[in-house]
Amino acid sequence: MRGRLLIDGRPLQDLSATRGIGTYVRSLIGALAAVGMVDAIDLMLASGAPPPPEADGWGCGAGPRIPRLKRRLQPTADPFLVAAALARHRYCLYHAVEWAQPAVARIPVVVTVHDLIPFHFAEDYRWMRRERLLALRLLRRADAVITPSVATAADAIRMAGVDPARIATIPHGVDPRFRPVDRTEVAAVRARHGIAADYVLTVGVFDPHKRLALLLDVLRLLRRTHPVELIIPGDQGAYTESVRQTVTAAGMAGAVRLIGHVPIEELTALYTGARCLLFTSAYEGFGLPLLESMACGTPVVAFDNSAIPEVAGDAGLVVADGDAAAMVHATLPLLSDSEQRHIRADAGLRWARSFTWERCAAATADVYLRLAG
Repeated sequence: MRGRLLIDGRPLQDLSATRGIGTYVRSLIGALAAVGMVDAIDLMLASGAPPPPEADGWGCGAGPRIPRLKRRLQPTADPFLVAAALARHRYCLYHAVEWAQPAVARIPVVVTVHDLIPFHFAEDYRWMRRERLLALRLLRRADAVITPSVATAADAIRMAGVDPARIATIPHGVDPRFRPVDRTEVAAVRARHGIAADYVLTVGVFDPHKRLALLLDVLRLLRRTHPVELIIPGDQGAYTESVRQTVTAAGMAGAVRLIGHVPIEELTALYTGARCLLFTSAYEGFGLPLLESMACGTPVVAFDNSAIPEVAGDAGLVVADGDAAAMVHATLPLLSDSEQRHIRADAGLRWARSFTWERCAAATADVYLRLAG
């Protein structure tokens, strides 16, 4: 590198730290540190908030601090705040890991686009769509756009007018801590949360596009022959009340457990102990829970849309989008046929091993070096 590069580390200082974007930033920088590149990296952080706990271990430099504004003002102001910060400092490249592209910049700019959900589901994300409209228009100016999937790359071309030559599709990795764990660990976590022996799992925050009502339809049909519980780990945040209401209105309160955010060690045990992962999302820019589940030796059943077939590969069971009966048909053998479950589990383990954060970091570093090497 011809100088120092700046990475936006602010997702590690707010609620995003426990979600997919936090996993991406944390894992990418950690992998860059492992290959010795972190010495050339500064982290841009929010002012008035403690730095992420991981920062000391990485050894990144201290970058500029961006004023912390109200939630709905920040995305609109960021292009100008980041541009002003870059103008005051000398960097060879800036990486916006979640929008936050500067309105103007004299250095190469890399932007990671994880998904374009607000622009796919405008009615469900009206306020977010308005917040991100300027960022969407700025995308075509980025020197490089990183997407985690071919599906998201196609969206960036179609919806934001990004030049295909500027897009690098770099899949995410899966944390090596996601692996099959001993049954005693599974039993201990189940006991801690009061979870029955037979359960299916879904992981994530159930905002509208995750289609909780459809998932409950699948669960209701499954329970006609298999009295499984549905376990939902993940901090639902602002969606907590609507999720609870949806579960209650469906008459499924006794069959669904919302257990909130759990540490990775517990999540790994929950994946390992589940009969399968059910994934009813209508759109994913990638879909990390699919890989995490397979890495723990647990089969996945998902709908055919967006990036899901790319991530699930031939190892996952991918059925017609929105077809609850098809999902039930694919899931039932995993509940009753140990041989079928074993075959799918082995295929998933092999597939998940091909997704590593080291590979993601190496490909990302190649983008940096091409623009500022």
